[in-house]
Amino acid sequence: MKLFKNIAFALAAVSCVQFAAAQQAPKLNAYVALPGGAAGLLELERGDGNGSFFYMQKGTDQLMQAKASACKMFYIQTPPEMANALREFYGGDYAAARKGFATVKKKYAAFAGLPGSPCTMAALHEVTCAVRLLDIAAVKSLSGAFAEDSALNAADAARMDAARVVGMIDDNPESFAPTKEAVEAAMKKHGRNMDSEANGWLRYALARAAAAQVPADQLQGTIAEDKVRAASVAVDFYCQAVMSMHGSHKAVPADALSRALALLWAMPGVKEYAAKVTPPMDKAKWNPAPADFRDAAAMARYIKTMYPAANGAADPLVDKVDAYYFNAKAGTKKGDK
Repeated sequence: MKLFKNIAFALAAVSCVQFAAAQQAPKLNAYVALPGGAAGLLELERGDGNGSFFYMQKGTDQLMQAKASACKMFYIQTPPEMANALREFYGGDYAAARKGFATVKKKYAAFAGLPGSPCTMAALHEVTCAVRLLDIAAVKSLSGAFAEDSALNAADAARMDAARVVGMIDDNPESFAPTKEAVEAAMKKHGRNMDSEANGWLRYALARAAAAQVPADQLQGTIAEDKVRAASVAVDFYCQAVMSMHGSHKAVPADALSRALALLWAMPGVKEYAAKVTPPMDKAKWNPAPADFRDAAAMARYIKTMYPAANGAADPLVDKVDAYYFNAKAGTKKGDK
């Protein structure tokens, strides 16, 4: 009898724990205009993963189901955790924001698939943080695991596909063709829905794939003639990436410029010419310089001006090359040649 009582108490304790867990399951508030005409603030219990949601009918304990797409209005309130993560995101603290988004994604997983679900939006922003932090392995893992594209609007779906292309970066010399194919497919699929930052991600991925064709040891010396074209293509794509992402954040554009500068400085004739002249430069030294030399110096000055946090100790090559910069138009009058 005593044993039976102990078992009964144990079962009751387990039941209480399970009940408490159920009671603590996160819920979301949403402004909803139901198909039948009733509208107002509803407390959502969960989603079904296919665009439907469950809620308690007011005044009863009956669980009701409705399709979000059938509602005249469906807007989920932003939970506090998501608001905090977004605050860090827009403040530029992507590492902290990324952790916050990961927490939101996990906590509200039961609402995945609903329009504007904090779970879905957190997953998208988590991927964006990973790209901006240049954590390519995480970008590959996160974008590959995301399976809710249908819950995204057109621009966000395009951004997720662009992230998947970034996830392909592996600096393999043979990666240019598949990367180019993936970029073309993404552009064809999304067209004008690809925003400027996402387009910049695609250009950056193409640049990395093109640059991978240039052996690393040649960057320390001089790029071989048979690799010059690949290096030029990479520099062009890096510059396109910077122009597309300008103003959105600084990490990826700064990295693109740093990599482009290294390629330009290793182009044939550049280091040789630098060894012949001594800064400061003047017209007599600047005008006959190789085009790649002048481009490298101009790029170094651009980095120091627009991305000061990325020069100096982070990339000593910037200060070294910037010393050769010369503004050929300074002091000229209108109409002078």
